Amino acid sequence: MSKKILEKLISFIAALMMLAGFGVGGHAMDLDPAEIRGPVEKNPVTILQNRYFTKTWRPELGFTVGTFLNEAYTDTSLSGLRGALFVNEWLGFEYQYIKTRVKDSDDRKALNHLTYRRLDDDTVVSPDPEVNKIIGASDVNAILAPFYGKLNLMDKLILYTDLYITGGLSKVDTDQGSLNALTFGIGERFYWQKSLSFRIDFRDRMYTEKRAGRDSQKNAYSVDLGLSYFFL
Repeated sequence: MSKKILEKLISFIAALMMLAGFGVGGHAMDLDPAEIRGPVEKNPVTILQNRYFTKTWRPELGFTVGTFLNEAYTDTSLSGLRGALFVNEWLGFEYQYIKTRVKDSDDRKALNHLTYRRLDDDTVVSPDPEVNKIIGASDVNAILAPFYGKLNLMDKLILYTDLYITGGLSKVDTDQGSLNALTFGIGERFYWQKSLSFRIDFRDRMYTEKRAGRDSQKNAYSVDLGLSYFFL
C-alpha cells in the first residue's frame, strides 16, 4: 500500500470519528437530560381533604348496648348512656353509665344439675362456684382520637371514621359493693349526616375483688355498640 493511499485511509477514518462525535457545523451534540431520564415528577405532601365531620365543642349524647366477654359463670349484657365533649378534633372527655342484666351461663346451669354427698354431714348438695356479678358501672374517660379518614364501600358509599383510645377511672357496682377500677379501651367511630355517628368500643375495667377470702385482680372485658348525636 502506497503512502498516499494510507494517508487517505487515515483521513477517512478520522473524518468518520469526527462525524460520530460532532454535529453538523462542528458543534458537540447537546442532549436534553429530560430526554434521557424522562420528566421529573414532584409529589409534594398535601392534605387530601379537609374534615367532613367536626366535633370540637359539640356536646355528644348517645346510648350503648353490649356484653361482658369473660364472665365465667354468667351471661352479662349491658346497656347505658354516654355523654362527651371534645375540646379539639383529637382530644375529648366522656362520662358513661351502664347497667347490666345477668343470667346464669350454661356452665353454671350444668354445675347446678350435678349433685354430690358431703362427707361431714351426709347431705346432698350441688357445686356452686363463687360469683361476683357485675351490676353496673360509671366511667369517666379521656378520649384520644389521632386517626381520621374515610372508607370507600364498593364505590357506593363514603364512610368517614376515626380511631381512638380511652383511659380513665370507673366505679364498678358488684355483689361485693362498689369497687374502684382503672379503665382502658380502644374504639372506632363511623359518621354520617354531620351529626350522627355509630361506634364500637372495647373496654377493660381492672379492679380488686375477693376470691376465697383473698384479694384478687379482675379484668372485666366488654364490647359495646352505640349511636351518638352531636349538637350544634
